Amino acid sequence: MMATPTVSAGFESSAWFYYTIRILIGVAVIVIAYYFGDFTAKLINKAAHITGKNLRAPNTTRTLVKSVFIFIAIIVIIGEFNIDLWPLLTSLGIAGIIIGLALQTPLSNFFSGLMVIITDAINEGDAVDINGVMGNVYEVRFNHTLIDTWDGKRIHIPNSSVWSSKVTKLWPKLSRRIDMPVGIPYSIEPEKIDMIPKLLKKVMDEEPLVYKGPLVENDPSSIVPNYITFDGFGSSSINFSVHFWVLSKDFFDAQVAVGIDIFKEFKKNGISIPYNQLDVHLDGKIKVGDKLND
Repeated sequence: MMATPTVSAGFESSAWFYYTIRILIGVAVIVIAYYFGDFTAKLINKAAHITGKNLRAPNTTRTLVKSVFIFIAIIVIIGEFNIDLWPLLTSLGIAGIIIGLALQTPLSNFFSGLMVIITDAINEGDAVDINGVMGNVYEVRFNHTLIDTWDGKRIHIPNSSVWSSKVTKLWPKLSRRIDMPVGIPYSIEPEKIDMIPKLLKKVMDEEPLVYKGPLVENDPSSIVPNYITFDGFGSSSINFSVHFWVLSKDFFDAQVAVGIDIFKEFKKNGISIPYNQLDVHLDGKIKVGDKLND
């Protein structure tokens, strides 16, 4: 149990003064530990930057370092107050059960957060889709994972949800494939239909934003395949698809560039882009030239 200072008669405020000083010291120790942990995390990040190896998760590292220093500070404070926690824990009884039930969700998030961090399930900077929330991971904290969506929002997802959900990493490797559908009108001349795959392949080969390097960095043998597929006869067009790879920084620009390149190439070769068409069949009661009543 907590040690009680010896007080002499006539100086009743000495105990209050003793514990006030200890409490102030305890608060100061925690504050110092917080800022010292933050300072240490910055030193680690700076040291990694100097060596040319940036930390993969600087925000998460800062949270972990600060948590360690605060935990050490709490241990020091408990030792300073000479507190024996075991009698306190054993005397909680029903109150402990109630507190445990109240903390069930936070504790679940806490341990799920530890598992997310330890297993390297997601990392800062990853482009992810978690339960329909898409964006970049800003930080993995003990209770929540912070996601910066691509429309400027920051969403806090409980780690229990992150750990138990299907997580899709949108950029697990150096590049990512885009599948762009292309429709050809049925009115095209039969001799021109053979040109379509060649024209589409020519566009991919000549467009600089289309990635043509290895799928895995430092592995020259894993060159990405950019190719054309035939997708069938649609209701209004003969359908092909262009499958090409792009780097993350070129994701949107490459789609625009390839679309414009295909349009220009088709226009140059007299090939039009089809639009949806609807065939109307009359039952024979209306003759050509008849006017329809409103």
